[in-house]
Amino acid sequence: MKRILFLTMLTLAMALMLTGCASNADTTPTTDPGGMGNATAQPLVPSNIPQTTDQGLLGELGNTIGETLSGGSNAALSTAEEALKASQELRDAVQKLTEVDTAVAAAAGNTALVGVTFNSSYQGAIDDRLNAMVLDRAKTAFSGIDRIAVTSNADEIDQISSLYQMLQSGSAYATVKADLEALASKMDIYQK
Repeated sequence: MKRILFLTMLTLAMALMLTGCASNADTTPTTDPGGMGNATAQPLVPSNIPQTTDQGLLGELGNTIGETLSGGSNAALSTAEEALKASQELRDAVQKLTEVDTAVAAAAGNTALVGVTFNSSYQGAIDDRLNAMVLDRAKTAFSGIDRIAVTSNADEIDQISSLYQMLQSGSAYATVKADLEALASKMDIYQK
């Protein structure tokens, strides 16, 4: 008798738990005829696969698949629009570092220049650790960036800000890139 009472109570408790879980389910109707919500199918391999040459086991197909799965290519920035977007994203990402109070950034080609002012509680300087964190954020903003220079020098920060303003105002990309490379040649470049 005790066993039957125990099993009945256990069954009742399980039924209540399952009912509670079911009532928390999303009850909004879907307009998707397949019933799969808003999910969209993403092809794993692009439809325009280039002809392969003898470049390893998979050749160019391997490179294409790798780029597709990683979300983009490792090509350098090649337009003013790409450079402006990467510069904005990098600036925003660097400003989120606890050591940094404000940041400015300009990117072109495979290079990004970042000017920072430090938080008053930060007593350090620009070192490999900070450079590595900024480079990681630069690669997140645009995977083709593999060279960065970080500075806290006020004159260099002003020059980086001017480069960013040139991108914003629609200056010729070649001019911005040339000016950025000229400034980068005077700075300490960090790359992995």
